[in-house]
Amino acid sequence: MTAQTAFEVQCFKGGRWEIRSIFDDRHTALAEADRLERRGIKRLRVVQERMDGDCELVHSRTIYQTGTLDDGDGSSKVKKLKNAKGSEETPMDIPQPKGRRATDKDSLPRILVTAAVLLAAGIGALFALRSI
Repeated sequence: MTAQTAFEVQCFKGGRWEIRSIFDDRHTALAEADRLERRGIKRLRVVQERMDGDCELVHSRTIYQTGTLDDGDGSSKVKKLKNAKGSEETPMDIPQPKGRRATDKDSLPRILVTAAVLLAAGIGALFALRSI
């Protein structure tokens, strides 16, 4: 059996880490963490969970984290993390996804309105073709 990997975006609330979302792709998880940071969430992390199917073991490691649990002054401090080669990296060194970033414009209502407009245009085109 092959290993499976998931990336959890977690936020620190009420004295504990809560899973906000889970992704199959590292870049998507990091983009979501970036989006949440821009929305004002100060303490979050991305955890890579790798499940070894043969041994049924789960290996977890934090690949990105902002804030610290003891910053009493409210300032946002960034924890340096070790990359796979053992050297330190900051969240800025983590490769960011290329192309269009997710924004608040990618909300469900916007998608539904777009789908409704396309459906109406398609139906209008069918009626126009039928009258020819």
